Amino acid sequence: MIHENITKEILDTVSIGNLIRVNDWKKPMRVMGVSDNYFVMIRNNFGKLRYSVCEKKPWGGIRYNQMVGGKFHCGVDNMIFGWIGFDYKFDDQEQIDKYLQAFETGEIELSVRGTIPVLSLQIK
Repeated sequence: MIHENITKEILDTVSIGNLIRVNDWKKPMRVMGVSDNYFVMIRNNFGKLRYSVCEKKPWGGIRYNQMVGGKFHCGVDNMIFGWIGFDYKFDDQEQIDKYLQAFETGEIELSVRGTIPVLSLQIK
């Protein structure tokens, strides 16, 4: 089912192992970790691991780059050289939980350059 009116309640149904397609993505990403306000997804793209973090809180700004006020967003983190202590392989659940906890505490945020609004969402 494709959801076009995205709500926190819909995002709260996402669980580890779900396949997620956002907007016009051709291939889904697999959910690897879920916290209260975030979930992280990965996909192997031509031998390279790609990841995306989705925030379950609507953004409070007005507009910045592709970010739109009142919308939910997904994208990469804002750590230029990566978050210390995390290898971005997404193969250790304890590391994934710590990574998401860093989002929860505000240590890491979504990158304003690499983040898109979630306009439609498909959960499998």
